[in-house]
Amino acid sequence: MHKTRLTSYLQATLLTASLALFSIQANANNDFSITPPDYPREVGGQIFQYFLPAADGFAANVNMQIQPFEGDLDAYANISEQQFEQLGFEVVDVSRGDNELLYEYRGEMQGTMFHWYSRVIRDGIYYYVVTATSLDQRWETERDQLTESVHSFSLNR
Repeated sequence: MHKTRLTSYLQATLLTASLALFSIQANANNDFSITPPDYPREVGGQIFQYFLPAADGFAANVNMQIQPFEGDLDAYANISEQQFEQLGFEVVDVSRGDNELLYEYRGEMQGTMFHWYSRVIRDGIYYYVVTATSLDQRWETERDQLTESVHSFSLNR
């Protein structure tokens, strides 16, 4: 049951926690900041997505989604790794903390090679998934900016 439920959440971004749990800070130039509007947890949708300038026909980006899942971190990791295998993705690196997973993986989608870097943070039954996406051929160029952004995410407590 957990696998079916998580699989559907991995395929569709669902909002399940209040935006009061995090805030969006000013950008690197410190020329803006924003308070996101409240978004009902019952409504599915992407929380945020930020883009780098497009290069080679693709704009690398960082996005965040929240996924409800009643299983523990081991169950979440097992399902994620099964999905990587089903999709034919290569897991480049994986690490784990007490309530956190970090995945770097690459693979082909619709004829294009991509590189992803995902940080999964567990907070009760909610999993915050912050993912950077880049063209595989541009990963070395865009890596530092993207991974810094992924690691900058934190929950307000």
